[in-house]
Amino acid sequence: MMDYVRSVLSFIFAISVMHMLLDCEIKCKKNRYFFGLYVTVVVICDGFLLHHFGYAAFMRFYPFTVHVPVFFAFMYVSKFKPIKVFFVLLTLIVISTSFSMVGLVISYSFGFGKEVANIICYVMYLPVYFMIYKHIRPTFLYMLRNTDKGWLGFSIIPISYSVLIYSIGMYNIDAVIESINVKYGVLLFILVFSAYFLIMRFFKQTREQLTLQNEQNLLQTQVAAAQAHFEELEESQEKTMLYRHDMRHHLNLINSYLEDNNKEAAQKYITEVEKTIGEAAVEKYCSNYTVNLILSSYIAKAKNEQITVKTQINLPEKNAVSDMDLCVIFANAIENAINACKGMNSENERTLNIVSKLNNNKLFIQISNSYDSTVLFVDDMPVSTEENHGLGTKSIAAVVQKYGGLYSFSTVDRVFKVNIIL
Repeated sequence: MMDYVRSVLSFIFAISVMHMLLDCEIKCKKNRYFFGLYVTVVVICDGFLLHHFGYAAFMRFYPFTVHVPVFFAFMYVSKFKPIKVFFVLLTLIVISTSFSMVGLVISYSFGFGKEVANIICYVMYLPVYFMIYKHIRPTFLYMLRNTDKGWLGFSIIPISYSVLIYSIGMYNIDAVIESINVKYGVLLFILVFSAYFLIMRFFKQTREQLTLQNEQNLLQTQVAAAQAHFEELEESQEKTMLYRHDMRHHLNLINSYLEDNNKEAAQKYITEVEKTIGEAAVEKYCSNYTVNLILSSYIAKAKNEQITVKTQINLPEKNAVSDMDLCVIFANAIENAINACKGMNSENERTLNIVSKLNNNKLFIQISNSYDSTVLFVDDMPVSTEENHGLGTKSIAAVVQKYGGLYSFSTVDRVFKVNIIL
């Protein structure tokens, strides 16, 4: 009976982790019905085989009765290529069978029976699930989304492990309980664990390299956009100066209209002048010219997205922090806030609050925004599984660390806050 329970829990664990690592989602109701029908048919067929041929025979054909249907099921619901789904499936086979191996080793070493081995497996499922979710899933998803080469080579390791572990006992715990098989299994587990350690280390290094490259590309884009915006606003300011210089001519023309009692023409001309001057005006948020340009650009974007923006900015023209570093902080934080607010269905709840204060030669910056999604934190840093997302927070952290400052990212009552002290 305990073997049945262990097998069911192992299957549920593997399916849950695969769903988590592949980030599956079925949006179409029709596709959900087809998927449910497919799962129902597979479960009925497997139940029939288990009932008529027994547990030992069923486990002998487990790769065909369970692994193959699961692979095709996740091929249907996942947006990743078959080789990536195949690798994740093999990885879960390695993890699930490793539980049994650990239980057998402990039971064999202390002279316990297979009941103890099964209990050890039960205890391991939940903590391992949360460990994978917190420490492995972000890197795993990033690699699945951003790399297309090398997955066949990665798959050779879990394929070899699965074939060898199957040949030892065909997933039958009674067949593996013999000491010589347990020893071989332990050696095999150690080798595969070491190989996966190297794979995950490679994943982490690759992610860091891609992240740095993306950060550089994004910063270059931001600098180019800022430069273009500077030129536009400088042109706008020149136009404003010209309008001020020509104001005497405007007034003379308006006076002429009024002397001719042509109020309609005078009103129309005044409206045109006001509109032109209004388009050329630059709203001032702080005394720092460069930062003010960045704030003007991003706050205008926020208002175009129907986001309510509140500002309380006290930033002098000269600072210990360079203008470009300040632009990196404000641009990334506000851009992330805009993206978060855009995801909210209710426009009335979209809020963005920007605060900057100078106290005792320390610059305090707080940018907070409403959000309506799930924020995933890794080592107190918000992360994203989407391509080219989640890099802004790292850029902010890098700038703050450059000046030996402090930063924090937090969520309170559906409000995301970035606090910075420089």
